[in-house]
Amino acid sequence: MSSEKRPRRLVLCFDGTGNAFHGDSSDTNVVKIYQMLDRDNVDQFHYYQPGIGTYVEGKIAAPNTPLRRFIAQVQATVDQAIGSSFVDHVTCGYRFLMRYYDPGDSVYIFGFSRGAYTARFLAEMVHTVGLLSRGNEEMVRFAWKTFAEFQQSRDKPEPSKEDEKRKDFMVKFKQTFCRPQVNIHFLGLFDCVNSVGQFEIPLFRKSFEHMATPAATHIRHAVSIHERRVKFKPALFILNDKKFSNDVVEMWFAGNHGDVGGGWKKAKGEAHLLSDTALVWMIHEVLNLKVSESKLAFKTLKIEHRDKVETRFQRGLKKALAVATPVKQSNYHLHDMLKFGGGVTWLMTIIWWIIEILPIFTRLELEKGKWVPRYWPPNLGAPRDIPHEASIHKSVYELRQAGLLTEEQMPRTGGDNPHVNVKGALNVWARARSPAQKLDKLEKPIANGFAHATIIITIAHFNADSPSSSSVDLGFLGLGNL
Repeated sequence: MSSEKRPRRLVLCFDGTGNAFHGDSSDTNVVKIYQMLDRDNVDQFHYYQPGIGTYVEGKIAAPNTPLRRFIAQVQATVDQAIGSSFVDHVTCGYRFLMRYYDPGDSVYIFGFSRGAYTARFLAEMVHTVGLLSRGNEEMVRFAWKTFAEFQQSRDKPEPSKEDEKRKDFMVKFKQTFCRPQVNIHFLGLFDCVNSVGQFEIPLFRKSFEHMATPAATHIRHAVSIHERRVKFKPALFILNDKKFSNDVVEMWFAGNHGDVGGGWKKAKGEAHLLSDTALVWMIHEVLNLKVSESKLAFKTLKIEHRDKVETRFQRGLKKALAVATPVKQSNYHLHDMLKFGGGVTWLMTIIWWIIEILPIFTRLELEKGKWVPRYWPPNLGAPRDIPHEASIHKSVYELRQAGLLTEEQMPRTGGDNPHVNVKGALNVWARARSPAQKLDKLEKPIANGFAHATIIITIAHFNADSPSSSSVDLGFLGLGNL
């Protein structure tokens, strides 16, 4: 007697550039999501990949001589700078899907920074060129080559005969070797950036085509408002008022790149990290997906208020994560890599400013409602352009109300950045020399605000017949052992 196949979930997590597991508060949101997953669930398969620049594919043993250690350090530095190992990161995730995917499975992919770009690229690769049948590992290099060449030629105003031939080859490749209708169910990204040498827009190119194919049923993208570095311009989905048939939500959050995706260590006396805001939002979005049989299975967690022992959200599984009542003992640290004392050493800040001054990196600028590629004038630490259609998370306004953000730091949509000129550059440099803003603890609580909030999480086994509950160590969220 045959039993009906239970729906399975495949979860892939791609960490950011230079990021790996640390076991403390500096772990990124990708690691924290992986920690929450129920890895004992037989119908759920998990994959975690450290970020670009943290390892060299095929090399496990540590360098045992000074020369080899130096070479390894140079390789890691180059990898972090231009993403030279990008192909390995994408194809390793692709192989995981090849081995474990069965028809009907739901695929979830999470990523941060270049790891988010890896996740996005992988989703588009599966969507466009297809997923090879299990056991065809030798064909992965050809699948990669086929899609990578197609991706690099997408921004041409008019495709050449060679481009048309390449596209036709890709269609036939998919029909011959790949499994049909492999769907990415959820794509969750924290501040996705390109910054991969092979796929960045070359200098002086006249046209620009962003990666805008919604290659997943549900897409959630948490974007940083206050990141200013030219090498960390966001790779957006929503660049205009185009309507997608897919479920696409792009939400903008306060803070720099790491204040959205994680990676900063908590400062002394800091109860929570700004990156917890985006983490809570992302998990909430995952748990609110309507198709119950495809929902992720998380560990059964229960986090309660620090001062009270009371269970929250006993209404079951529908409201699995939310923000609780205001907590007065909270302070936050806003980071800025282009500001001295903003989170890195003075030397690193100077290096980042050298990159800002060099007019060799093409970026998108929002000018009069249109996105235009620019390399001149240099970026000069200018804030990101935010489209009119952008969704700003409510916590940004609550942080302003609490005095944690100045009026100058509030997001302004529409582009036409006033800082991209000589006077604006001088103003940016003047701000860079001033000490980084330390956001001291608040005295006034904000109703329903995350700035004063303790994270309340009640996550259950969604595919279990009856949920159980237990206390676990969630020190990575700054809440201790509860």
